[in-house]
Amino acid sequence: MSFFSRIFSRKPKAPVTSSRNPAPPPSTDVPYMLPKDGQEINRLDMQHYILQKSFQANFLAPIQHPARVLDVGSGTGRWMAEIAQHLPQTSVYGFDLDQPTFPFPKNCSFTQGNLLDGLPFANASFDFVHQRLLILGLPLDRWPSVIEEILRVTRPGGWIELVECDLHFYPQGPYTQVFVNWLDTASQQRGIDIGIGTKTTSFLHKAGLLHVTEYKRSIPLGNWGGRIGTMLLADFSLAARQTLKPLLVKSLSLNPQEYDFTVERWIEECESYHASCDFYLVDAQKG
Repeated sequence: MSFFSRIFSRKPKAPVTSSRNPAPPPSTDVPYMLPKDGQEINRLDMQHYILQKSFQANFLAPIQHPARVLDVGSGTGRWMAEIAQHLPQTSVYGFDLDQPTFPFPKNCSFTQGNLLDGLPFANASFDFVHQRLLILGLPLDRWPSVIEEILRVTRPGGWIELVECDLHFYPQGPYTQVFVNWLDTASQQRGIDIGIGTKTTSFLHKAGLLHVTEYKRSIPLGNWGGRIGTMLLADFSLAARQTLKPLLVKSLSLNPQEYDFTVERWIEECESYHASCDFYLVDAQKG
């Protein structure tokens, strides 16, 4: 799932459950906000590359020879495919709203569904559960129950890993402040917290996990930060110019020309202010 997924989707009616039974069929009224085309697939794979290079690994949890791994919000399937290639004796499972198109190794499988309806897997099914970049897909008040559901399917002694970000961007110029305020206001209308990356560590502590470890990376936005900075700004600016525009304009009753002007100035400020976006990778072990 991408940074900008499902921000304006309808809120689910039922809470996540932690029963032993499989989750109900996925809700059909939660649309994937982003276009399902080649450009979007390339953008999601670019996000994968950015995080891989920034953290110097596909994961940091201290796992060895896991039998079963689950990737929650698997997007294009790039992460799970690389894990399956790296760990050929491991069964790797993906779970997301949409069927990915990436060709999987034989030790990969995929289940389609909505996380807000629960995970359709038995208790203690996985040695390692990985989830990332659901920042705009999960309302703030659903995070504790989602983590509870992830813990349910993780075996005792197994590990979970969450990767999220803080979309406030720093330092901020005047147009950055306007754009972030628009994004924040529209997100709050849906119960979304654009700074969720700063809270994931506390969620895991409150859930009673062990050995909670946070890794923070401030990734540059712009050419000033080299190849990674160029890629991340390209990713964010594409989402701002295309995907978010109709949604923010409609939700906040903005003038489309004013929106375009502000976004272009925000992109310029990312370069002139040497702005960055903070990403948080958090590992924890189930007792």
